[in-house]
Amino acid sequence: MKQNKRGFTLIELLAVIVILAIIALIAVPVIMNIITSARKSAFEDTAYGLISAGEMYYAQALLENGMTSDVEFTIEDGEFVGENKLDVKGALPKSGSMVVTKDGKVGVVISNGTMCAKKRVDDTKVKLEETLEYCTLEPTLKELSKTNDFATSVDECVTSGTCATGTKFAIEVAPNNIQNFYVVSDTDNKVTLIMDRNIGETVAWISKDDYIKAGGTDAEWSINFEEQGYYGNNSKGPLTAINYLESQTAVWTNIPAKNYTLIDDGGGDKYSISRTNARTRLITYTEANNLIYSTSWLFENGDHWTSGAYKTNFFIAYDVTTGFINTNYVNTEHNSGVRPVIEISK
Repeated sequence: MKQNKRGFTLIELLAVIVILAIIALIAVPVIMNIITSARKSAFEDTAYGLISAGEMYYAQALLENGMTSDVEFTIEDGEFVGENKLDVKGALPKSGSMVVTKDGKVGVVISNGTMCAKKRVDDTKVKLEETLEYCTLEPTLKELSKTNDFATSVDECVTSGTCATGTKFAIEVAPNNIQNFYVVSDTDNKVTLIMDRNIGETVAWISKDDYIKAGGTDAEWSINFEEQGYYGNNSKGPLTAINYLESQTAVWTNIPAKNYTLIDDGGGDKYSISRTNARTRLITYTEANNLIYSTSWLFENGDHWTSGAYKTNFFIAYDVTTGFINTNYVNTEHNSGVRPVIEISK
């Protein structure tokens, strides 16, 4: 008996091809989304693994001598570099950095080359960003810049060019806390700004109590009394002024806390002070001297201290007053205030 063998017709083959194409159009994006989601989840897990390692580092430090300052970790080419390293399970990201603060908070920012995972120290969870533009632990000038009646627009210098001295910025120094600033300088993509007014009350450059706490003596504090008729000694630096400034700005959580050394630049080279985890500082004598004769905004809204000590007389330091840099007695509490200076990366 002869069998009737029949193949697919062209129309049937085209129908099958169309059906397969439709299935592919539906399935491929779904599969790609699953793969992408898995990669994101794995990358996020890597960030949380680093955070857990940082928390273990802090716990171990508490069992020993504790932590007196923040500790930073850097990752390059999938490995820790520098002195500080952590024992982390699994592979490390391509690059990134992490900080463990002295009070136990952990911040991390990592990159796999195409994506950024970030948790700043005051965040509650890791955020994934499909861009590397702001892949940093420190908020950038663009991120912190807002608009208000003082700064009606955000200057384009936040992303290109140089921010000119005197440019106005409204900076969100903490969530829902916006303060007004002028640009002092823009060097190597780090912008230095000074607030448009003093913060808090007037304060001494250094009080006798702070001078004694820093190792000075009563006799040294009074060394000028017989000859000049004034008390005071500027050789320990503006401790009272910067302590007050830092206490007033400690809640500025959007401004990165930094370690820095404050050196007398008033011509006397009288002191050097190391500060840790400070969000703001005083304007230096040199910065003020470079600005005072070309601007008016530096001396508006109240006299304020610089960090410069007077060269010859120990009981005098420099402050900014109307139109010029003045000298004032270091223990004077009722004339000059403090004006926050901040530094933000672009």
